[in-house]
Order: sequence, then C-alpha cells, then structure tokens
Amino acid sequence: MFNTRANKASDQSPTIPTESATLAELWERTVRSRPSSPAIVTNGETLSYDEVNARANRLARLLLDEGAGPGRLVALALPRSSHLVISVLAVAKAGAVFLPLDVNHPRERLSYQLADARPALLCTVRSAAARLPDGIEMPRVLLDSPERTAVLDALPDTDLTDDERGGPLAATDLAYVIYTSGSTGRPKGVALTGAGLPALAAAKVAAMRVTGDSRVLQFASPGFDAYLTEMLAAFTAGATLVVPGTDTLAGDSLRRALRDGRVSHAVLPPAAVATMSPDAVPDLRVLVVAGEACPAGLVERWAPGRLLINAYGPTECTVCATMTGPLTPTDEVTIGRPIPGVSVYILDAERRPAAPGEIGELYLSGAGLAQGYLNSPDLTAQMFVPNPFAADGERMYRTGDLASRRADGDILFHGRIDDQVELRGFRVELGEVESVLSQHPDVAQAVAALWTDPAEGPQLVTYVVPAPGTTPSAGELREHAGRFLPDFMVPSAFTTIDAVPLTPGGKTDRAGLPDPVKATQPAGLGPRTPAEKVLCDIFRDLFDLVEIDVRSNFFEMGGNSILAVDLIQRAQEAGLTLMPRTVIDHPTIEQLAAIATLEE
Repeated sequence: MFNTRANKASDQSPTIPTESATLAELWERTVRSRPSSPAIVTNGETLSYDEVNARANRLARLLLDEGAGPGRLVALALPRSSHLVISVLAVAKAGAVFLPLDVNHPRERLSYQLADARPALLCTVRSAAARLPDGIEMPRVLLDSPERTAVLDALPDTDLTDDERGGPLAATDLAYVIYTSGSTGRPKGVALTGAGLPALAAAKVAAMRVTGDSRVLQFASPGFDAYLTEMLAAFTAGATLVVPGTDTLAGDSLRRALRDGRVSHAVLPPAAVATMSPDAVPDLRVLVVAGEACPAGLVERWAPGRLLINAYGPTECTVCATMTGPLTPTDEVTIGRPIPGVSVYILDAERRPAAPGEIGELYLSGAGLAQGYLNSPDLTAQMFVPNPFAADGERMYRTGDLASRRADGDILFHGRIDDQVELRGFRVELGEVESVLSQHPDVAQAVAALWTDPAEGPQLVTYVVPAPGTTPSAGELREHAGRFLPDFMVPSAFTTIDAVPLTPGGKTDRAGLPDPVKATQPAGLGPRTPAEKVLCDIFRDLFDLVEIDVRSNFFEMGGNSILAVDLIQRAQEAGLTLMPRTVIDHPTIEQLAAIATLEE
C-alpha cells in the first residue's frame, strides 16, 4: 500500500487540518447538526438530511448483504439523480469503494472498465440498465425494482455500526476509483483514499463561502471527480445540492437548471460557462471554473457582480490542488496557490526547483495523493515518484503540466508537456483517440489534435493517413470512434492526409498539420417528412446556411458536443425527442428524423 501522508517539509502550502474523517463521517456530522434542512432538490422533490441519511443507511445494509464491504468495489451505473448521491453515501457508509460509471459512454468502454476493476457489485436503475453492456458477470442490484424497494423499506435506517461493517472506518482506506483517459488507448483507473477529503471540503467551503442557505449545482458527470467537490461543498456546510433532471447541461439547459434551481454556487468548466450570459443567471453568486484553462475574456465577463475563482487539480490528487482568490476583470489568470494539505513543486528536467518565473513541470504531494493506477504498477511507479524534498516514504505526482511561479507565489499554467489536453472540462489523452482510430482497418496512421476554430472555439480533430488502397469516409471513422470513445472524445473533423508531418527529431509535428477540412454538403435533396423539415430548419439556423441537404452531417458541418446540446434542446422545443448518443450514432438529418419521435 502506498504512503499518503501529507508533505510536512514544504512551506508552500497552508497548515494541514489535523482532523481525519471519512466521507461517511463528514456527511453524518452535518446530519446531526441540520437533520431537517434540505439536502437534495431534484425534479420537484426535496429530501432533508435526515431523509437522505435514512435512505443511505438502508441501502448500505443492502449492499453489505449483497457482498459489498471494506476494500471491495461497488460500480454505480446511475444517471445524475438522487439515486446516485444516495448510493455514493451508502457505499461510503458500508466502508466500500465506489466506482462511478457514466452510462452515456460507449458499451465497449464500460465493458473495459468493469473487466479491469472487477467490482464485487453493480448498482443501477431501470432507465440506465438498458445502456449497459451485455454479458456483465457480477451481481447486479436494480435499485428501483419493486423487489429491491420492498427489501430496502424493511431494513433499519439508523447509522451503521463498526460491527456491521466488520471494523472501523479509516480515512486512509481506499474510497473511490475514477477512470480517466489513458495514453495507451485504454482508460486508466485512479485509486484514491479518503485522506484528502476533509481538507478538500474545508477549502471549498471556505473559498466558495458556502453556508446553510446556499444552493449548490450538481453539474459534473458521474465519472468525473468534480462530482465529489459539489457534494462536499454542499454537504459539509449543510447547504442544498440541486440535482437537475437531465444528463446534458450547457447553453439553454444549463441556464434553465441554474435559474429553476435558484442555484447560488456552481463549479463549471469554462466551456460550459461560455455558453451563457452572466445576466441570465442572477442568482449565481459564486462561480468556480475548473477542468481546463480559463480565458481572460471569461474573467472579464463573469467576475463583475459575483465571486469568481479559478481552480486546478488532476484526478490523481483528490480533485483539487490549487485555487485562486476572488478574481477581478483585470487580473492575470493564474491557478492560484495550493489548498491545505497539498504541496506544489515546479521542477526542471533534473527535478531541481525552478526559479521564480522559470517554467518547469508541476509536481504535487500531500495526503490527497492517489494510491496509484488500478492494476498498473509500472505506470504508477512512473508517475508517482519519491519526493526528495520530504521525509522518506513521501511521494509526489508528476502532473505533466507546465507551470511557473510568480513573485507573489501564485502559479501560472503553461499547458502540457505531453499529448494530453483539456477540452470542455474533460482531460483527453490524444494518444487514446489515435489508438482507437488506428484500429480501423482502413487507417494506417492517425493523429489527434486540439484545434481552435475562430468562431466555435476549441475542437478535437483528427488527421488520418489511409491504408493503401482504401478511402475511409469521415462517417465511417466517426462511427468507429463512437463505439469506443465517450462523446467528448469523438473528433469533430476527420481530415485525410498523405503523410504525418515530422519535426527534425522525427516526432509528430502538430504545428505542421493543416487546418482540418470540414466537409461541404451537397444541396438538392430537401426534407420529405415533418421531422426532416424541423431538423433542416434547426441545422440552417445553427450553421448559418441557406442550402441544407437531408444528408447533411452534423459533425462534418462543424458540430461538436456543446453545439449538440443546442441541437437537442431546439429539437425538443419543436417536439422532437433526441439524446446525446443519438446525435453521435445518427448524425445526418435523415438518420435523426428516422428515429426521432415528433410529438403532435
């Protein structure tokens, strides 16, 4: 087992809290102090801290009866809902390890995660079960089935005892596993204890000024570790967690969720924030942006009239490592300073401290450091290295991020040293995208890149060298990528090239890649059904084009996952029912119209 004690030797971080508490203990403290206060608001339902606690206690006992327990993984294949929040708490109360699965990801990706993690149990609900891969050979708990509901209702709702769990809870026990993009072409499971949670909770509550009257948005997808930030910020302070009833939040849907939920506090990626106007969400008093670099223009627009904070942190260090203070419109955008319990080092290629202003690789250490990567000891040893600035046994994590320290101590982010990028709040290994596309029989070589469209912002694009005698189409490549990659990792453009440009050192010259080619759409075949007519009008408005063919392909015209949210929302307003995966799998107007339901 890895040592996860905090780095006491560095003077770069604030005093580390002396308390040690598990997620279950942090939650139960608030239940005792605010039992009747609203804990969760979702779909018109309000659950008090006492009610949520009772449901979590009953579910924890059911999970123990089904084989969960200390050190055993429980997969949670649940959509954004109160079920998911309660299940996370129940797993923590049982002393088990929760593994969140995003049911909107491709079945092949979910299959790999389940095979790699080998959880003892899988929890889901009927609406999500249909999206799971076939052949899952592990016990499954269908939480909303009549049989399970009857069993749950009969179980005691009091807090669990150590005897029921088989021993006391410890903050240093494994608490959760999060899968992130992996450069080998396979996602990697990051295994974390609960040791960093108390400091994270205290830092977020203090910086965000969360009180019992606050209403915190639950925005992050289940498979993203920011989910814990939202829970901890709300529940540690006795605030209300607002859980929208939709999996897709951007643009109009995000604005409605914030307004309808009267959300006062939110943690959002800059790309999602950019889809709204500050004037449209007057209740939002505190905004934390995280997950990708924060543009100065966003600070200029959003800092006036509210508390705006920029946060930074990889999954390997319990969600958040650094935060700024309140930003003003004229501030240089930094990633701030370490939160309590975290030490930051900026080192050169020889792992020597970089001078102030000098760019080096950012390393992290502290109590919240992950144990490592699940079932990957070699990768763990490569990325989690001995800390020469601390006592024997301390480790530090190589983030792969470039940073420098200003004279005042704030840290500037300068991008990546490898092929990992941040896109709309998600960490993407370009190597994973390339590996998946290279598995297509008609692809000899693939290069993925982050390209900034002057009008539409950052987009993930791919350049493909075809195998001899083949001409793979963009549609074929997109369909292939969608089978293995989540929506946000499916490229928005596929450009065929004769050869990959190389640097003098023989490496891929990404700067030498041409601008991606957006396919032109032949006009001529107009809408033939009411659904096609609706979609043609939406496409014409989205892409500012007069001539639209029913064979027009959403992604080949420049669409991306953020614009897909707008498409889905407009379609719903017109009476058409579409889902995010529907747009990925059926991107043309005629395909979408054929499977969408048009309400009369």
